[in-house]
Amino acid sequence: MFKVAICDDNKTICIEIGREIEEFFSTENVNYEIDVFFTGEELITNLKEREKYDLIFLDIELDMINGIMVGQFIREELLDDNTQIAFISAKTSYALELFQIRPIHFLVKPIAKSQIFNVLAKTLELQGRQTKFLCYKSQRTEKKIPYKDILYFSSEGKKILLHMREGEDNFYGKLCDLTIPSADFICIHKSFIINRNYVVQFKFDRVLLSNAEELPISRVYRKNVRKQLSLWQREEL
Repeated sequence: MFKVAICDDNKTICIEIGREIEEFFSTENVNYEIDVFFTGEELITNLKEREKYDLIFLDIELDMINGIMVGQFIREELLDDNTQIAFISAKTSYALELFQIRPIHFLVKPIAKSQIFNVLAKTLELQGRQTKFLCYKSQRTEKKIPYKDILYFSSEGKKILLHMREGEDNFYGKLCDLTIPSADFICIHKSFIINRNYVVQFKFDRVLLSNAEELPISRVYRKNVRKQLSLWQREEL
């Protein structure tokens, strides 16, 4: 059971986060449970009764016992480093206070669905029980696709292009800012990151993919590509 807690004094935000958690898990083969709290005191009382959560969405600006105090209680009094904490705030000025609590993310209101999806995906990934997904926003729509369906990424101006088994899509961003599974993807050019599972043949200066496309391996990446290829080959022996 994957247990999530939402702690925010704004009931509307709790409902929205809960709805998006439900949507996320609609495509995951994971049983889950959501608990909602409107004060830090309620959450701490629950934790004192030895309730454990995999992930807590925690508002910082709570009355009386605020989110930072709750985070400190989890880390310092319960000595719990396993529970992931995603702080929520309308402000961006908490860097020093949050450093010691080691949150998985800091979400600024209003919270985008893709941010919630990414926090959930990252938590599941850390636990080793998720089919990995890329969450992104394209044409004002939040989207989520399995990494296994992506042949390669390419860049075009200020956009990242997704080349998938079925069709293409794009979103704004830079290839260098992508967080992707290093076990399956490798950068072969400043404009291309490929999924090794779709490679038919590596050549000295190019790679052939299963869709018959050939992509160039630039000079500066060739040494690393050969090294990574060698590691993959040893893994498969």
